[in-house]
Amino acid sequence: MRILINVVNARNVGGGLQVVHNFLLGTQKYNIPQVTWYYAVSKCLDEVYLDEEFKKNAEDRYFVFPNQPNFMGSYRHVKHQLASLEQDIAPDVIYTILAPSYFSFKGKEVMRFVHPWVVTSNPYAWSTLGGKAKLKMKLHIKLIKTLLKKTNYIITQTEAVKKGLIEQLDMNADNIRVVNNVLPAIYSSMDNSPLPHDSEWVDIPAIGGGEHKNLDIIPEIIHILENKYGIKNYRFHITLPQSSSVLPLIEAKAVKLYVADRIVNHGNMKQNDLALLYRKSMISFLPSVLEVFSASTIEAMYFQLPTVATNLFFNTEVFGDACLYYTPKDAEAAAAQIVKAVTNESLRTSLKQKMTKQLHKFNSFEKYFRDTVDFLMEVGKRETKA
Repeated sequence: MRILINVVNARNVGGGLQVVHNFLLGTQKYNIPQVTWYYAVSKCLDEVYLDEEFKKNAEDRYFVFPNQPNFMGSYRHVKHQLASLEQDIAPDVIYTILAPSYFSFKGKEVMRFVHPWVVTSNPYAWSTLGGKAKLKMKLHIKLIKTLLKKTNYIITQTEAVKKGLIEQLDMNADNIRVVNNVLPAIYSSMDNSPLPHDSEWVDIPAIGGGEHKNLDIIPEIIHILENKYGIKNYRFHITLPQSSSVLPLIEAKAVKLYVADRIVNHGNMKQNDLALLYRKSMISFLPSVLEVFSASTIEAMYFQLPTVATNLFFNTEVFGDACLYYTPKDAEAAAAQIVKAVTNESLRTSLKQKMTKQLHKFNSFEKYFRDTVDFLMEVGKRETKA
């Protein structure tokens, strides 16, 4: 069976790009003799994430395209190139890992859909957007729904999303497969033991990007830590690209509150570098108000970082009682829980023990990979696009 992986739209997409990278590596790590893999990858993946060994193993089944979508530039040319590639390969199924792809295929396409705004948004999330941003998001959601209707097969991460797709887009339940997120395979072979902490700082990673991550609450939290608790040495680490619309908001607030020295932005980080950051940190902070299934939750558990997170279903489903929760967007409550997590050693020990048990539910990347491939093969064997 021929499967074409379409990831020409993998660029600055944070955790999504890591999911793509891990899956691509899985195609060469796990033996699936029935499948021949073909790769349509973005320039970003080719230049930054995929090494020469991967490309060599892919042989003549590896094709690089300019990062998409680029509607004012290369989009039309890439559209024709992808159509020609599909005709030449004649794949049994196309797997678009980051939906939507903004491209149409004649053959059967499976999209991995995890966009939280489309079918699982909530009032907290909408409140993070201003007037123009809110209107833009509503138009974006409308576009995505239109694009999703062009495909018949979906892989997603939770039953809640599957239910939303069925109810809101009238999709066939048999054509939607739920495959839960898991710890990225690359971490399973990494050392997760803690490294010596900086003697001057308490380092706290807050990983992710986008308005819904609510990272712009961090300057206010730092201000509360100083003025209410007399704490000046808690340092937050974020991973926002310079193109992020949230970064200027964080920087402006930090300057206004005189806390800019306590926020470090690393930009997009490779997983090896992110692992080092986790190992040097004491706790984790996840203020997100909207997710489908955040990889940051699983990463925090793997690196044994007691976590303060919003009390919303996408966190409570994964962490269970192995986390300290607070009401979304409440900086005072978040600050109180952060202080509690840092200063209460016995509490941290208890949370770490609970994390170890929770992680067992999400620690098999091979199962995640094979469950995904099983559905791709199932779709590929179907006679029509149904």
